[in-house]
Amino acid sequence: MFFSFGFAQDCDCASDLDFVAAKAKESPSFKSQWKSPLADQFLIAGLKEDMRNDENLALNCLYYLQTYLGAVKDNHIYIADFDKEKNYASLTPFYEGSPEDLSSNAVTTTDDPVTGIYELAGVYRVAVVKVADKYYDYAGYILESNYEDWPVGALKFTLRITGEDFSGNFYDRNHKPQRRKVDLTNGRLYPERWVKEDFAASYAANNYYIEGDTFQYKDYGNGVHYVRLGSFGGSNENYAKAMKLLETLKEKLTSGKVILDLRNNGGGGPRTSDPFLKLFKKRKKQLEFHLIQNNFVASNAEHFLMKAKNQLPLTTYGENTKGALAYGFGNYSTADLITPCNNYSLGLTSSKYERYLKYEVVGIAPDVSLSHESDWIGQVLAKIE
Repeated sequence: MFFSFGFAQDCDCASDLDFVAAKAKESPSFKSQWKSPLADQFLIAGLKEDMRNDENLALNCLYYLQTYLGAVKDNHIYIADFDKEKNYASLTPFYEGSPEDLSSNAVTTTDDPVTGIYELAGVYRVAVVKVADKYYDYAGYILESNYEDWPVGALKFTLRITGEDFSGNFYDRNHKPQRRKVDLTNGRLYPERWVKEDFAASYAANNYYIEGDTFQYKDYGNGVHYVRLGSFGGSNENYAKAMKLLETLKEKLTSGKVILDLRNNGGGGPRTSDPFLKLFKKRKKQLEFHLIQNNFVASNAEHFLMKAKNQLPLTTYGENTKGALAYGFGNYSTADLITPCNNYSLGLTSSKYERYLKYEVVGIAPDVSLSHESDWIGQVLAKIE
C-alpha cells in the first residue's frame, strides 16, 4: 500500500521504552492507576514486538512510547521530540497509486462509515481508506494541502480500531507522530477536527478561532456583557494584561448577564485565575454567568471552571473540555527527562488532584451542548436574551 524511507538506526527504540517505563512508574498517575506488573510486562512485550516488525520505526518510535504512557489517564504527561534538525518529512510513507485511485477507494466503500474524504479547517484534505495492515485498519492520505512538504499521497494519519473508538497516529505539521484516542461522532474524528465532507454543513462555523486579544471586554447592550479569559498563564506579561482587564471588569460588571468565554484557555496558574473568581463571587448576587467552553480548555482553566460551577450562578455551554485537571507539574516546573537513545523529552507529572480524577481525559461536560453549524456566541445570546 505504501513505501517508506528511514534514518540509519544507531539506537534502539526498545531501550527508550525501558527507560520511559521505569521513569513513568515514579509519577503519581502510574502509581495510582498502573498496579499490575503482569499487565505492564504484557504491554511492554507487545510494543517491542510491534517495534521489531515496523519497517518505519524511525518515524513511529514516538508513537509506541506514547502508547505506553497512554496506559493511564493523565493528559499532562508527554513524550516528544524537540529536535528541530531531524527531518521527519523524509520518513513519510506514500500511497502507491494515483490520486484518482485514492479518491475512488475512499468514496466507493459506501457501507463503511469511516472511509471517505475528510478536511481539517481548510488546511488539509485527505482520503481515508480501509487497509489490510497488521498495525492499523484505516489510513488517511493527502489529497490537497496548503503546505509543500505535505504533497498528494503522503500519509497524514492512521486509525486502529480499539473497541468502540480508535487509536490514531496523527502526523503533525512537522510530520512527527502524535497518538490520539478518537471516535467518529457525527462525521468528525472527535476530539480532533477532521470532518467528513458529507457532514461539512454540521461544522460550518469555526468555533475554535477567536478574533482579537487574549483578554477582552465588550458591552453587548441590554445588560449583557462579554468577557474573554483566553489564558491563565503566569508570565509577567500575561499577568499584567489579565489584571488590566480585571480593573475594567470591576468598573463594568455591576449588574446583568455575563458571557465568560473560556475557549482555548489551556491553563496557567491560580495567580492569574483566582482574582477573577474572587471578583465574580463578590458580584454573584448582581450577575448571572454563562460560560462557553471547548476541548482546548485545560488544566488550571478546568480548575477555574469547576470552582465557578460550585460558587457562581452559572450555566456552561459548548463541548467537553480537554480533561487535563487531575494531574499537573506542581508549583515548580522540572526539567524534562531525556531518553538515552533518541533524545526524546519525557515530561512527567508530580502533583495529583484526586477530586478531579473522574474528569481526566473525559473532560467536563457542558450544561448545554452547542452545534458547530453556527457561531457559539450567537447561540448563547439567543438563549439568554
